[in-house]
Amino acid sequence: MRVEIVRDIFQFVPLPYVIAWYVIGAISTFLFIYGIRRHVSAWKRGKPERIQGSALARLRRFTYIGMVQAKVLSKKYRGLTHALLSMVGFLLLAAMFFPILSIVAGYIALLFGAGLILLWYRRVKASDSPLETAWEDSFVFAIIVAMTASGFLMMGANPWAWPSPVGHDVLSHFFEPLGPKALVELYPILWLIHSALVFMLIAYIPYSRLMHLITSPLNIYYAPIAPKGQLSTPFDLRQMMETGQFPATVGAAGIDDFTWRQKLSFDACTLCVRCTDACPATASGTKLSPMHLILKLKNLELQPGSTSRRLHGDVIDPEELWACTTCRACVEQCPVLIDHVGAIVDMRRHLIAEGKVDRKKRDLLTNLNNVANPYGLPAFERVKWAEGLNLKTLQEDSDVDVLYWVGCAGSYDPRNQNVSRAMIRILRHAGVKFGVLGDEEKCNCEVARRIGEEGRFQQAALELIELFQKYRIRRIVTQCPHCYNTFKNDYPKFGLKMEVIHHSEFIAALIEAGKLRLRARETRRVAFHDPCYLGRYNDIYEAPREAIASNSSVELVEIKRHHQNSFCCGAGGANFWYTVEQKRKASVIRFEEAMETKCDILGTACPFCTSMFEEASNVLGTSETTKVRDIAEIVGDMLEENA
Repeated sequence: MRVEIVRDIFQFVPLPYVIAWYVIGAISTFLFIYGIRRHVSAWKRGKPERIQGSALARLRRFTYIGMVQAKVLSKKYRGLTHALLSMVGFLLLAAMFFPILSIVAGYIALLFGAGLILLWYRRVKASDSPLETAWEDSFVFAIIVAMTASGFLMMGANPWAWPSPVGHDVLSHFFEPLGPKALVELYPILWLIHSALVFMLIAYIPYSRLMHLITSPLNIYYAPIAPKGQLSTPFDLRQMMETGQFPATVGAAGIDDFTWRQKLSFDACTLCVRCTDACPATASGTKLSPMHLILKLKNLELQPGSTSRRLHGDVIDPEELWACTTCRACVEQCPVLIDHVGAIVDMRRHLIAEGKVDRKKRDLLTNLNNVANPYGLPAFERVKWAEGLNLKTLQEDSDVDVLYWVGCAGSYDPRNQNVSRAMIRILRHAGVKFGVLGDEEKCNCEVARRIGEEGRFQQAALELIELFQKYRIRRIVTQCPHCYNTFKNDYPKFGLKMEVIHHSEFIAALIEAGKLRLRARETRRVAFHDPCYLGRYNDIYEAPREAIASNSSVELVEIKRHHQNSFCCGAGGANFWYTVEQKRKASVIRFEEAMETKCDILGTACPFCTSMFEEASNVLGTSETTKVRDIAEIVGDMLEENA
């Protein structure tokens, strides 16, 4: 016998109640559509943006991050709670349209109730970083609880309902004494109350934090698929020079100076606090909280008359922007792919264009313009570190396999000059045919781009690409992750075509190929710090560890926050070059984390990390017990010729 499963939602419901249902539903639908239209109108006022990445690639990412909720689940308790509620809520919604699910709707509702209990516990009792809770959250939570409870009561009052562990199996026993006639009269009342609560919740979505149910999936889908370390290009200097036409504004002065997709991303914020929890600027006691910065932008774009309000001063304190280290910890943690760093750099660009900078930032840009390095030192001193090493420049011999890009820190900073000398020992020991640019080398102006001076950056890019083409450079090795990221992810937009290798990858490859003969020394405990621009920006995590651990005399240990969760040293985003008002330096916080491993050496793979941790070591008085060493120095000390 064939059994047809159907679900008539108006079963046992008198006509007046049905009419009331349609009226409430119509009002709810109107309010919902009106609210959605308000959001869409706000996004459309933004600048145009071409979405990067194919639809198929974005759909695959949406499935993994949006539907499977991979990033949400990275936080076990929060992730489990959210996943349980969202998935069970989706099944409850689906049960309205697929009658077969009605058989288990009661059990699904029970799981939903369990999710609500977990959510309440997370908000009130959990011991880790608390979520921000406002009256709105309590209001929404009350509606959902009332909606769930009324659903159970409705099932209990309906003896013909599908099996339900709460409604049918428990509550129905309390309704039985009322008798069938009373239940027939009571059921429509409970049904209408339940329906009204559902419609109320739907109508409230566009006016509440629940809007992220719509905006978060949209943002996950539309977020560009591009190299993580690549910033937007607000203009093309070459085209400007050819046409003589210059943009009226640079960067974001008002909310509508962001693109439509950026404005959508602000609207997608779920207030999960993950970005702020991971932010080194927040931990250091600066004015920046990535979540609150995004919320300010979100609230502004939805306000009437928002186009007439200035971002800087009226909404955003410039000190919030200058405190950012561009470490991407916030972006890495965000479960809905909001790009905080891109928005901050856009706002910095406007401040730079308007000349609203202090003396140190102005001096930094002046140095880059006048002597092509942030230290303000003359170009002829760029190769002073190599005196006595008998280095050949490409001017003398351009027939090389590898260009060794020393970088500004490796050339001018006394501490990092030691790393450059170690690299020379390694390259020669391995028999690598290499050369340097000497005084032809100049800053690639990564620091200019991150601080917001796009014009200076593009000018440097065009000049250096022309220099690389002159010498037909095919491969470049650098010890600076910032230079690495710039050459690999930013310069290709301006025509650079060559292989870019970080020195950690190069050294690890030389060791694996047997070109470096290492000798065991006394056992040393080494903790490796993942630089932001090497790890989070470019996913290079294992090469430095392989290089360090290649010798049996090294015991490699992990700091509690490592790999993609590594904590920034505080130097990025040009912070190394100016003063940020803070209570405690990020470098000191990170060095203390390293000290917990009881390491003899804190290993680094970035000149700025090295400098910051040297300073932190001196502040904490541990310079004699814990050494800060770049991986080139660690491996260089283990070469047989240095034994």
